[in-house]
Amino acid sequence: MTITRDAVRAVHLGERMDEGVRWSADTQGRQLALVAAKARDAVAAFLSPGYAQRVVRDLEKKAGHPVADAAKTVEVVSTRLRYSEAQQAEILDHFIKGGDLTAGGIMHAVTSAAQLQDDGDAAWDLENSALDALSLATALSL
Repeated sequence: MTITRDAVRAVHLGERMDEGVRWSADTQGRQLALVAAKARDAVAAFLSPGYAQRVVRDLEKKAGHPVADAAKTVEVVSTRLRYSEAQQAEILDHFIKGGDLTAGGIMHAVTSAAQLQDDGDAAWDLENSALDALSLATALSL
């Protein structure tokens, strides 16, 4: 089974048991055992060398695509990921200054621009979108 981001979130949060039902100790114990087993499986998958190698290989493959039109790529990525105009300008500036004219450079520009945000939530949101920006920049360069 492949573990996805949504599966990890479910493992992290567990499943909410229905309100209004008084669950037996046996049912609660089984629920806890299931959550623990899912967490164990997720940790084992993420710590396996094969998983890490696949993730790195995928990132390297995406990151290596050259960006032909920096301004257009940043504009499209910014629009799709709902960045503000100020964030878009910062990302383009960091992309150019970074000198890495690839999809990976777009990702790095996003994480670099995130460090300039005055609002912690805005910084987190921008940083958290960097892999999506990489995927979009890669798709635009194909």
